[in-house]
Amino acid sequence: MAVLGGGFAPGALAGAQLAGLIFFLNPRLPFAFAPVLRGCLIYGALLGAVSLALHLPFTWGRPRRARRALPWSLTLALALSALLDWTHASYFAYFLPPGINDRLIKTALWLTLGALIAFYTALLHSLSGRRYGPRSRWGLTLMAALSIYAMVERREAFRPRPVPTPRPAMVEPLQRPKLWVIGLDSATLDAILPLAGQGRLPFLATVLQSGAYGRLSTLVPTRRDAMWATLATGKYPFKHGITGRRAFPAPFLAPGARLDLLPSGLSFTRWGTLGQKPLPAGIPGREALALWEILPRLGVPAGVVGWPATQPEEGEATFALTDGDFLPASRAAGPALLARFGPRAPSSLLTALDGDLRRQSAALALAGRNPQAQAVFLLLPGLREVSRRWFGGFSAVQLEGEPKEEASRAANERVVAYYEWLDDQLAAVWQRETGPRLLAVVSSYGVNPQGGWRRVWGQMSPGAALGGEFQGGPDGVLLLYGEGIRPGALLTGARLVDVAPTLLYGLGFPLSRELDGQVLTAAFDKRFLASNPVAFFPSYEGLARAPR
Repeated sequence: MAVLGGGFAPGALAGAQLAGLIFFLNPRLPFAFAPVLRGCLIYGALLGAVSLALHLPFTWGRPRRARRALPWSLTLALALSALLDWTHASYFAYFLPPGINDRLIKTALWLTLGALIAFYTALLHSLSGRRYGPRSRWGLTLMAALSIYAMVERREAFRPRPVPTPRPAMVEPLQRPKLWVIGLDSATLDAILPLAGQGRLPFLATVLQSGAYGRLSTLVPTRRDAMWATLATGKYPFKHGITGRRAFPAPFLAPGARLDLLPSGLSFTRWGTLGQKPLPAGIPGREALALWEILPRLGVPAGVVGWPATQPEEGEATFALTDGDFLPASRAAGPALLARFGPRAPSSLLTALDGDLRRQSAALALAGRNPQAQAVFLLLPGLREVSRRWFGGFSAVQLEGEPKEEASRAANERVVAYYEWLDDQLAAVWQRETGPRLLAVVSSYGVNPQGGWRRVWGQMSPGAALGGEFQGGPDGVLLLYGEGIRPGALLTGARLVDVAPTLLYGLGFPLSRELDGQVLTAAFDKRFLASNPVAFFPSYEGLARAPR
């Protein structure tokens, strides 16, 4: 019994703490006695069995050794649980409500204290060779029980925000500039600035000289859908609810339960979901209004094309096409366009080009057929694929001055050609509009050259490190050009959540106090700032829908 219990108990304790972490990461799970107990039993049994299998080869038939190893195993279980809580509280800081995140940190603190006490107890007994008396055994048992209590007591039940009562917008009708917001997935100033300086991007060079620009600090983890939803709503992921990953059903915890955030670094999807398949891909339920839904309620019709989590079925926008509406199809690019990318352009580049071309064509066509739409949001994702495959080669040639090997030169040319094509498309959008207008070119995250072992391997194998990577929070881009923008303004300290309030202010609207960002006033000239003082009101979420 001592052998079996001593091997099983540490894993069971770690499993109970893992269940607690799951409830922290998913505040919308029903936090009641039965679901929590089921989670502790399920994951305690799984990790307890693993722990037992690891202990048995060393303790089978040796109960004395099993009893001596148990305090050290409990110390390890508490320490690993504390480490998981600490790392996840930091990693998902913007994905968890502040109250939940604070309680996760406090739980990690208590687990750390428990691990230190258990370590001190085990060390004293090991150094002196003493047997564990009743006080030591009961002390360790109480420490394990208190660690579970600390997890349960610190986890406050999540209370969703109440639905606000709809009310009409009280905004004075004015002539406002036509707004175009164009997202370039993974665009970075590390590419735009040198290419504009070389004369390769004439339109963006004009924007840099006559508009405002800056880097956008992004979020970690860098998850595409979550980042773009943050940019469009002005709210962090814990408010808009988009995590950037597919959710898993969790009927083993409670009927209808789902896991939106999973523990990271444990290959949790392989075993922790108990064989459940991810929920079908589709448009996730965003819990905060995006700009193309706010503006119609303020009297500015808007359209959106290709943006993640657009939810066109809500009928807020004048026109709306989701990212999933643009499936791979036959080539849309003509021979003249294809020639810009060389005679042997890879199929992945051409596929990215076709997707962007169809998105832009759809946006221009819909905007032309719906002239009442005074704000258009367009996301072009093709640059992400180009950057993922070849940004490392571009960086080696343009930024690092490394020997220009054939593979690096080819990668550089592809990235440059794609930025040049995007520059032409931005110029075309700008030139088609007349009258007051405002253009925002944005990227919710950037790209870095491949690092780590890929970079080391690239030194030995040419072409092995030509790609780019998006993790680690590389800065995105914000470029503003047009009505009220101060020429040559450098925006410092800009964040993703600052984009939405800045655009709303640029259109002359008061700001909601529930937004997490602030207006980048450095982007606007003195005349505009003097005639448009920043005003506030409680919430956009309570505005009544615009009449159809």
